[in-house]
Amino acid sequence: MVFLGILASFFIFSIMVVLHELWHYSVAKFFGIHVDEFGLWIPPRAKKLWKNASWTLFSLNWIPLGWFVKIAGESEISFEYFDKKGVKLSLENIETLLMKHDDIFDIKKEKISKAERKYLKARLKNYHPGKNFFEKNIFQKSAVLLAGVIMNFLLAGVIFSSLFFVGVSPVGINTFLPSSYDSKLIPTLSDALENWFIQENPGIVLFPTPWSIAEKSWIMQEDILIQIDWNTLGIDEIPQYIQSKKWEEIELYIERKTICPSENQGQELCATKEYKSIQLAPNSEGKIWSYLAPNYSINNDFNYKYSLWNAIKYGFLETYSQIQLTFSGLKLLWKNVFFPETPEERSEAIEKVSGPIGIVSLITDSLAGGIMLLFILWAIISVNLWVFNLLPIPALDGWRLLLLWIRSIFEILFGKNEISGKIENLIHVIFFLLLIALSLIIAYNDIIKIFLD
Repeated sequence: MVFLGILASFFIFSIMVVLHELWHYSVAKFFGIHVDEFGLWIPPRAKKLWKNASWTLFSLNWIPLGWFVKIAGESEISFEYFDKKGVKLSLENIETLLMKHDDIFDIKKEKISKAERKYLKARLKNYHPGKNFFEKNIFQKSAVLLAGVIMNFLLAGVIFSSLFFVGVSPVGINTFLPSSYDSKLIPTLSDALENWFIQENPGIVLFPTPWSIAEKSWIMQEDILIQIDWNTLGIDEIPQYIQSKKWEEIELYIERKTICPSENQGQELCATKEYKSIQLAPNSEGKIWSYLAPNYSINNDFNYKYSLWNAIKYGFLETYSQIQLTFSGLKLLWKNVFFPETPEERSEAIEKVSGPIGIVSLITDSLAGGIMLLFILWAIISVNLWVFNLLPIPALDGWRLLLLWIRSIFEILFGKNEISGKIENLIHVIFFLLLIALSLIIAYNDIIKIFLD
């Protein structure tokens, strides 16, 4: 099962990443931007595979963690050069001045050295006139940067739509995140009850604590309390009633599922029921020490199945709902980690964070739930990647998009890019190291959780 989980995880992530990068590639080509390389896996390079008609190199690399595209002229700052009059030079102008051995000035208006002239000549060998990323307008650049996350959104929408077309049931109840969003696959309790996915049955489920009055009186786990002293009470009324009966004997009328022998699991609950009357007396605090829960049951025959048009409609509405739930989860995580009300709140929040190892473990567990659960998980992971990639964190698409617009605004206001290339590179290095450190911590947490489970 672990091997199948790793295999399924590798397949899911490979499909998501290749589609993500393929859309970066396709949109770049649509706007006439040259793509230098489309790489299978992460460098160092193992082998050059082929070059297509537009001279894009397709390569095989050693680290099997995804795909990448290398777009021509992504680094605009490296070509921020000017003539002696302070006019910004195009690549053609730079090439001409280099050939004539005329002076070229950097963004600080200082004449560049011989070493930098040599560096520029080397860079211009891969120069593609009119086909560089930084030569395009801001809207074309933004479209290229957003192409990958748009693909993640579409992939999730297509998966959800397909599931609604063939028929799918909810996979859980959202009792953790406050939400007003209409998720059909992870509904709130009120929505599940309203749609009859969950049914509320008579009685209250009991969970006595070890060595408690309730357990010593032979109340068992998941017994259903029907009446107390021949009174039918709601879940909020029961604690008050019991507290009013300190040291007084009360009678509990309960329903219990019969325990039958099973060759595989030792014991399991049968469909048959028996009813018992149990007498006990609450302690001086008016407690019998048992947890209470509503008597809910799942409607196993419930599922969503729509016509093609409605399946597409609800598939993309589900994608939107999952995006909102993901943002709500990130907001709650931020609050519980950095502004917790108790230390336990912070530690619980950190424990819930999972990285690739945790996701592989989750996918492995989902295999037992069948192909539908696996596809739902796939779509939710794609939604999470959509959200994560749009965050303004260096090295992610959201950061690159933010930086692109900041540069453009500076250029409109000041006539030049005010962001230092060295500062930008330093920010990238610092955040890259922080992301690596965070990934290692999360991976350690994931491994510990697996062994503890």
